[in-house]
Amino acid sequence: MRAGAYRTPVKLEQPVHTAAADGSASLVYLFAGDDFAQIKPLRQSETLRSGRLEGIATHQLRLRYRDDLAGGWRILSGQRTFRILSTAAADDRSREIICLAEEEGT
Repeated sequence: MRAGAYRTPVKLEQPVHTAAADGSASLVYLFAGDDFAQIKPLRQSETLRSGRLEGIATHQLRLRYRDDLAGGWRILSGQRTFRILSTAAADDRSREIICLAEEEGT
C-alpha cells in the first residue's frame, strides 16, 4: 500500500496486567508508540443489553507491519478508541498488518 493511504495519526497502547499488594489484579494500558493508519468501517449494529441499547461498530485498520501488535491492544485516533480483536499480516512480505477492531464507547 502506498504511504498516502495511511492518513490517520494514531496512538498505540499495549495492555499490561498488574497485581496489587492485596492480590487484586487490574489491567492498564501503556503507550506503545505513534503511527499512521487507514481506518475503514465494516459493520455497525445495536443490541439490547441489560435493558439499554448498546451500539457495536467494527472496523478494519491497516498499519505498517509491527510484530508486537496483537489482540487486546488499543488504537486511539483523536477521541475514538478501538480495541483490537485480531491481527494478520496482509501478505508474506510483512509490509502491512490488518487489524479487526471494535470501537469502544459507541
